[in-house]
Amino acid sequence: MKNQIQRKNPFWSLAGPLLGFLLIQSATQFLIRLGMELPYIAQAYAGLMREAGNGTALTIQDIWDSYARALEPAMEMILRWQVVIATVSGLATMILTGILFAKDRRLEKACGIALPKKEPLREYWTILVLGAVGSIVVTCLMVMAQAVFSDAAYQQTAESMYSAGIAEQIIGLGILLPISEELMFRGILYKRLHERQPFWYAAIWSSVLFAFLHSNTTQMIYAFLLGLMLSYVYEKFGSFRAPAFLHIVLNTGSVAFTELGVFGWLAADPVRMAAASIIGAFICSVMFVKIQRMENVVNPDAAEKNSGPTDMF
Repeated sequence: MKNQIQRKNPFWSLAGPLLGFLLIQSATQFLIRLGMELPYIAQAYAGLMREAGNGTALTIQDIWDSYARALEPAMEMILRWQVVIATVSGLATMILTGILFAKDRRLEKACGIALPKKEPLREYWTILVLGAVGSIVVTCLMVMAQAVFSDAAYQQTAESMYSAGIAEQIIGLGILLPISEELMFRGILYKRLHERQPFWYAAIWSSVLFAFLHSNTTQMIYAFLLGLMLSYVYEKFGSFRAPAFLHIVLNTGSVAFTELGVFGWLAADPVRMAAASIIGAFICSVMFVKIQRMENVVNPDAAEKNSGPTDMF
């Protein structure tokens, strides 16, 4: 189903929110890092002024080396709090995306768009199983394909993310960041693309943009394929809750299984890992077929109902 909403500028209706999202994210991270670095910069500056006052001749290289040494503790602190920094920047973007998401849902209602029937919460067990088992299968496949070992950028990212405390990982990586990303890439970009384009066009392009949000090849490939699945789940369940829940389960599952040593236990035995991949892939296939068979029924009365604010999700 395509929602025939005519926007004045289709390009900026997509580019504007995405640029705003990236700008808020980058600016928030920059300001947090700058706040963490400033005390050390001030300390280095004071030291240089003392040396200059004592008559020491300073070269540009001396000044550069002094600031570099002073910032080493700040860089270590930034790496230590990388998950928290990413979480705060994600929360900051939700101010923009939350407003745009609510505005789009009100626009659909005002235009009388026939909305899809939302699957009841009792059907979300399929997403829970798909996400939990899928997090194991994806990790096993990446290990067997040597992707996690050959991609240095991925290893660096994983090391910084998984070195955080378990609470930071669960709250940040597992819950808040998935919600912030889903609001942008499924709640806004996918839905706006799907207003005038068929499902696969909207799913592919929103997934491509989602992939480029990530910083290394391994995560980009994973994010693109995940984006397609999240868009499909959104379409079948008729609710933003579905892709958000699946994304949360996948991320939380990866964090939990890593902390519990499940992946280490599987990696210790290639046969064990292969068996987990095969069995897990079978379970995921069953869940996918179950989701695929859900009726994607359009509810013509949904746009006419005087629904509460939570119904927009």
